Parts: sequence; structure tokens; C-alpha cells
Amino acid sequence: MIISYLIYDTFSLLACSLTCSSWYIAVVPHLHSTLTTITTKWPTKKLMWPYPLCHMHRLGLLPLVKKLQVCEGSFSKHPSFTPQRLNCHTLRHFFALTNVQELEIDNLNIPRFMPRIRQYFKNFLPTLQSLALKEPKGSCQQVLYFVGLFQHLENLKLRYKPYNYQQEPAGNLKLTPLFAPPLRGRLTMTGVLNVNLLKDMVQLFEGIRFRYMDLFDVEGVWLWIGACTETLETLRLYPTGEQPPLKGA
Repeated sequence: MIISYLIYDTFSLLACSLTCSSWYIAVVPHLHSTLTTITTKWPTKKLMWPYPLCHMHRLGLLPLVKKLQVCEGSFSKHPSFTPQRLNCHTLRHFFALTNVQELEIDNLNIPRFMPRIRQYFKNFLPTLQSLALKEPKGSCQQVLYFVGLFQHLENLKLRYKPYNYQQEPAGNLKLTPLFAPPLRGRLTMTGVLNVNLLKDMVQLFEGIRFRYMDLFDVEGVWLWIGACTETLETLRLYPTGEQPPLKGA
């Protein structure tokens, strides 16, 4: 009961972990539930990729991680997250993350992972419930194919810079996701100005069923709202100035 009151107080948890072995066992899952790593140069090596993975793997702590954040640095020139970051040693550590429920990745280069993308992220498939992608590289279908890898996914967050998205390549084969995830939690969209993303999502996932939606600078806002009319409970809306349709408004 004491530990449950302190799960957001890191310094108190550290103090509790020094009390005895029983308290350490109770505290350690809360201390290491979140793993954050930076993919670019950082003032301290402690957070730079892949040092946090290697360090926690040596201590046997990676199975305790429930939230993984792969971020870009403040002085980044937008380097993408590619298979080159997962060499034979790093990939072994990456696969030790077997209980991740929340995954956040900046600048994920989906085309570079194709067609073996499922092999790289296979350890997240059974457990992942929330996915956040900041400026992912790839077309709408490629992004949704990645989303469709996770059969238990409930929450989705996509963030783009305005007009920073890719069109479907000419003559590209249609990608069919492996699963149609439940997607019954929260949808957060920022800077999504491509309405085809909604159309592809509805078609490939047989509709969308989010209960909570946060839409910031999104094109076709009323289409997004209309797609979730049967399930939507809460809406935060920051439209781009577009007006609702006159019929059925």
C-alpha cells in the first residue's frame, strides 16, 4: 500500500528500494516501467541510443518496461529510425522488451523496414495497446500496415508537420494489414491533412470505433467525427477553419 502511493515519486521510490530486499522487489517494477532513449547526439550518454537498452539488459530489467519512448533530440536534423539502428547486438536487447504496452517512436522509416517489418517488432505484437508515431516516413497504407501489426491496439496517436506526408507510390501494390485492431480507446491526430488516411483506415480496419478523439489541425474533421458517431464519447477539436456540411450538420 505504501508503494502504491509513491509510484510517481521517483526519489521516494529510490529511497524505499534501499530499505530491504522485499521493498526492493516491490519497488523495482515501478522504477523501470518507462524506458526513454534519444536517437541523436545528447549532452549525456545515459539517454543516447542504444546505451539505455544495453545498460538495462545487463541488469535484466528490460522485461519490466511497459512504456518505450524512442525520441529525437532537440538539436536533431530529423534522422529516421531505420533497421540500421538494430544491429545483431541491439536487436537482441530490443527483443528482450516483452511486456511493452505503450510504444512511442519519432521518425520511424517504415519503407526501410519493409517487407520484414513484422520480424523487427514481433515482440510487441501480443502486448502493445497504445502506439504514438511522430512524423513517420511512409505512405498512408504503409503507416496503417504498421498499425495493423498490433492485434490488441486500443489507442493511436499520429503527429505530422503540415503537408509532410507521402503519397502512395505509382503502381504500388495494396497493403493489407495482418489484423484489424480494436481501436476503441483514444485517437490523437495532429497535422494530418490527407483525407485518404481516414478512407484507408475505415476500409482496411472495417471502420473505426474510438471513444475519445483529439483532433489538432486535421483536414476533413467532420469526416473523422462521422466515422465514430456510434462510439464517440469525448471530443477535443481544433479545426483548420473548415465548415461542417449543411446537410446533417
